[in-house]
Amino acid sequence: MNEKDWDRVATTFEEEIFNVPENDTKGLITDAIRRLSAPGATATDLGCGVGRTLPLLAEHFAKVYAVDVSSQCLAVAAESCTQYDNITYVHADLSKDRNGYPATDVVLCINTLLNASIAVRGPLFDRTCRSVKRGGHLVLVVPALGSALLTTYRRLQWNLRDGMPPAEAQQEAAQNDAGIEHGIVHIDGVPTKHYMREELEASLAERGFRVEAIEKLEYGWDTEFEAPPRWMKEPWPWDWFVTAQRVR
Repeated sequence: MNEKDWDRVATTFEEEIFNVPENDTKGLITDAIRRLSAPGATATDLGCGVGRTLPLLAEHFAKVYAVDVSSQCLAVAAESCTQYDNITYVHADLSKDRNGYPATDVVLCINTLLNASIAVRGPLFDRTCRSVKRGGHLVLVVPALGSALLTTYRRLQWNLRDGMPPAEAQQEAAQNDAGIEHGIVHIDGVPTKHYMREELEASLAERGFRVEAIEKLEYGWDTEFEAPPRWMKEPWPWDWFVTAQRVR
């Protein structure tokens, strides 16, 4: 999605865009922000959207930069956070620039490194990492490739349990995604980058970070299927939740 697309969904964001913080049942995001906060510390919410995590950041950091490509989403965020006077709103396209805000102690980045084009995603990843002060931390959430493949397997299971012939069951469940070997999976028809754990470790190390933790941020199966059967339980679908410190 480009800036105009995000501007168009600004007023319907809560209905159309999956709410990761709300579905973080283990509280991984909140726990990390609390643990990494310190008196006088600064934080950035990269790709803040309509500001779902801005109150959490504003309550734990002296200064917060809310950065997004959509001016309309930023307007909605500012309207919902009028009680906080320590938030600065920055309209910026991170795939092109990092103007208008400094590097901070903590950078929170939830499902923004999704572009299927490596020509776009590479610079975006670079600028995200450079937004963290040396010695500071990146708190990152990204889609998991293993979860997408697990979802495909669950669909196959469901089809077989419903009596579908094996070949038909497999064909119906197939992702059929060109580029899946590079982690590209289509979500609602949109090619979306998904990550392996090892890929994240290598990518962050290359950019001067030491990974402290990579955990599964798990969701219910109702986030993947409409009315999933009751037998469909663990293992759950997940995003990767990463905390990493910039060491150089």
